[in-house]
Amino acid sequence: MDSIIFDEKNKVFTILSGSLGNYRFNDVVSSQIVYEDAKYKDKSPMFSHRVLVSTLNSSLFIEMKKVYVGIEIKLLNGNKVYVYISKNPVVQHNFQFKQDLKVAKCVDEKFNSVKEKKKS
Repeated sequence: MDSIIFDEKNKVFTILSGSLGNYRFNDVVSSQIVYEDAKYKDKSPMFSHRVLVSTLNSSLFIEMKKVYVGIEIKLLNGNKVYVYISKNPVVQHNFQFKQDLKVAKCVDEKFNSVKEKKKS
């Protein structure tokens, strides 16, 4: 994961690709995996042009759309920050998409475990 670094000792994470900066674990309210239409990257606010990813492999049109896989993190102050997992646009359901999605799921699970620790 070279898009985000988790510092357990100091309870912060650093976003290296997306909303650059350092953020505190305690400020995280929620997180979710999101997909950005590749043709809008760097042309509009991050992840403002989202794509719904089909779980069915039935539509060729949807399959051919290029996206960036990312994570949306909602903070206590109401702001949202983003992490780009994909380095390059990926076609939905191809090998690289599946690899990026696997990484995104790990990052999302990390934020969910941080939220659980805050509750206890």
